[in-house]
Amino acid sequence: MKTTPDRIAQGALLSMLLELSSTPKPGNVDRSHDFEEIKFHHFLISALSAYPVFRDAALGGEPTGALILRAVSAWRGWGLSQNTHFGTIALLIPLAKAAGRGGDLREEAVRVLEETTVEDAVEFYAAFRIAGARVAEVEDLSLQDPASKDRLLSEKRTLLDLMRLSSGHDLVAREWSTGFERSFSISRILAEKVADLGINDGVVISYIEALAEVPDGLVASKFGAAKAVEVSERARSILGGEVSETLRLAGKLDDEFIEEDVNPGSTADLIAAALFIALMEGAILRSEEG
Repeated sequence: MKTTPDRIAQGALLSMLLELSSTPKPGNVDRSHDFEEIKFHHFLISALSAYPVFRDAALGGEPTGALILRAVSAWRGWGLSQNTHFGTIALLIPLAKAAGRGGDLREEAVRVLEETTVEDAVEFYAAFRIAGARVAEVEDLSLQDPASKDRLLSEKRTLLDLMRLSSGHDLVAREWSTGFERSFSISRILAEKVADLGINDGVVISYIEALAEVPDGLVASKFGAAKAVEVSERARSILGGEVSETLRLAGKLDDEFIEEDVNPGSTADLIAAALFIALMEGAILRSEEG
């Protein structure tokens, strides 16, 4: 099937919904349970409201930062005040822009990132404030510091520059800084898992493996680096046996993480990006049309 703006927007939305609904996904909202303040339907709202923004991203006529700000602002139109998909939006918007250009998806994605401007960085700061997202505190150009906007303008820092400053502790920023290196790597693994296990179990196992491989940035920002490492070790401990046993243990680990208020949301963001890549490259849910 031809990759039209509508098809790209559908792929972005579908990647968010597949990531959201897969279960048991230790520590994150899924179709089996809510959090106390953030519910399954809140994630549905933020995914659905982003659809026209993804379509406009694929059309290519609007700056990346403005698109991210629009997507986050759209949540408020449906009464959503919690942060649900900020990291996912920050990954999928440039990927949707890249997909709209045709050609090699990763090469185009790198070009999209390199084309970002100071204005994109300013819009990203605004989106961050609206979303109420959590990030690790940094000394230089902190997203939580209102004075950072003026520095961005005076020093002419682009959005890619900003992401590079945060790449050491933030998984989403690291993806920007590396041209989505890990997202593309996970997408290949995910396609193999989905082919063997089906969508739900393939996504869950890919998520657990990704969490086991690299400590989650959101967990680190909330509890510190040591806790993030511990969470990864606990994810690693349930791998290696039969898939059915891993899934059973994943359910138990999910209960433990929820009790501890541990939410590996950055890893979930990467899974959504990997799903989009796999969908756009025809590695999963292949079209039967030419």
